Amino acid sequence: MLLSLFIILPLIVGVFMLLMQGQKPQRWLGAFVGGALLALYFFITCKGGNNELTFQTQWFNFNSVKTYFALNAQGLGGLMLLLSNLTYLALFVYLSTTKQKYNNTFYGLLLITLAGLNGVFLAADLILFYFFWEVVLIPVYFLIGLFGIGKDKIRANMTFFLYTILGSMFMLGGIVYIGFFLQPSSFLLTDIVQVTGPHYSTNTALALLFLIAFVIKIPIFPFHTWQPTIYKTSPTPLTVVLSALMAKMGLFAVVTWYLGMFPTISELFSYITYIAIFGLVYASLIALSAKNVKKIIAYSSIAHLALIFVSIFSELANGVTGAYFQMFSHGLVVLGLWLCIDVMERKYDLTDIKSIGGLAKIDPTLSILFMVFGLANVALPLTSAFIGEFMMLSALFTHNPVLCVIACLGVILSAVYTLRLSSALLFGEVKNIKRKDAQKGGFGPIAVLSVIAILIIILGVYPTPIFNLLAH
Repeated sequence: MLLSLFIILPLIVGVFMLLMQGQKPQRWLGAFVGGALLALYFFITCKGGNNELTFQTQWFNFNSVKTYFALNAQGLGGLMLLLSNLTYLALFVYLSTTKQKYNNTFYGLLLITLAGLNGVFLAADLILFYFFWEVVLIPVYFLIGLFGIGKDKIRANMTFFLYTILGSMFMLGGIVYIGFFLQPSSFLLTDIVQVTGPHYSTNTALALLFLIAFVIKIPIFPFHTWQPTIYKTSPTPLTVVLSALMAKMGLFAVVTWYLGMFPTISELFSYITYIAIFGLVYASLIALSAKNVKKIIAYSSIAHLALIFVSIFSELANGVTGAYFQMFSHGLVVLGLWLCIDVMERKYDLTDIKSIGGLAKIDPTLSILFMVFGLANVALPLTSAFIGEFMMLSALFTHNPVLCVIACLGVILSAVYTLRLSSALLFGEVKNIKRKDAQKGGFGPIAVLSVIAILIIILGVYPTPIFNLLAH
C-alpha cells in the first residue's frame, strides 16, 4: 500500500498547487514531495519485503480479462523510481534557491507529471501502465503551451503531441487485440506471456505496435524529430524532466513490456538496432555541427539513448545490466548539464556557443562543475557514465563487433562535440561577461550542482549500490 503514495502524494500536492492561483509560489512543496518520496523509497527498499515492494488489488474487467491496480518497485522499475524522485528533489531545491518566476500552476503541473512518471515505473498491469503513460502527456502539453519559450513553441508542442498520440494509438491497438483476441486471464505480464508465446506469426505485428510506441518516446531515429525543438522551446525545468525521465519511459517500456511480452521474437526486430546505431552517429554529427547549446545537448541525449537501446538488444547480461546502470547515470548527467545551462542563461544570457567565452576566468566554480558534467557525458573514467558505457560496449563487441565499432565512432564524436562546447564557453578570451555577473544567483544553485557532481563521481568509483538495487 505504501507504493501508492508515490502516485497519490505528488498528485494531491500538484492539484492543491493548481488551486493556489495568484498566491506566492510554493516551491518548497515540490522539494518536500521529492524528499518525502525519496525517504519512502529508501525505507521500503531497506525493509526489503515483498509486501513493501509490491501491491496488487483487482481493478475492473476488460472483456472478461482481469485488470489489476498492481505496482512493483523491484529491479529496473525501482531504480527508475529512485531516479525520478531524486531528480525532482534536486530540481525543486534548485528552483527554490534561484527563485525563478514560475507560478503555482507551473509547479503543480510538474508534480502531476511526477505522479504519472512514478505510475509508469511502478505499473505491473498493462492497462494501468497505459493509463499512466497517457497521464504524463497531459501536464507536459500544458506546461509547454503555457510556459514555453520562443515563437516556435506552438508548432513544437503540436509536433510533440501528435508524435506521442500516434505512438499511443499503436499501443492501444495492441492492448485491444490482446484483450479481445488473445484473452489472457489478466493484464499482468506473467499472464500475457502465456498467450503471446504460442502465436508467433500474429505477435510479429503485435510486437511492432508496441515497439513503435516505445521508440517514439525514447526517441530513436527516425522518430526523433520532435525532441530537439521541444527541448529548445521548453522551460529548463521541464527540459530536465523530458531528458532525464520521460526518455527513460520508452527504454523502461522496451525492457519491461516489449521484451517481457515477446521474448521469443525479440531477435526478429533486432535489425532495428542497425537503425538505432545509425541514429547514434547521425545525432552525434548534428551535435558536432550545431551552434545552439540546447540543440547540442538534445542531440547528445539522442545519441546516448540510442547506445542504451542497442545494448538492451545485445541479449548479454553484461550489456543489459550496463544499459540499466547507464539509464540512471544518464539521468544524473543531463540533470547536471541542463541546470548548468540554466545558470549560464540567467547569469550570462547564454544562447549559443559564440554568445559567451572565457567563463572559467570569471566564474571558475561553475566552470569546474560544467566540466565535470561534460566529462561524464563523454564517459571519462571515475564518472558514473564510464561504468555503464564500458559494460555496454564490451557486451556489444561480443554480440556484434560491427555494431561496436560504429558505436565507438559515436563515442569519439561525443568527446569532440562536448569538448568543443566546453572550450567555446569556458576558455579563450572573456566575451560578453561582466565580473559582477558572477555574483548573481548566490550559493544555492552551486550547492545543488555540486551534490549532483559528487554523486556522479561516487557512482563512478563505487557503483555497487546501483547493482544491488537492480538485483533486489
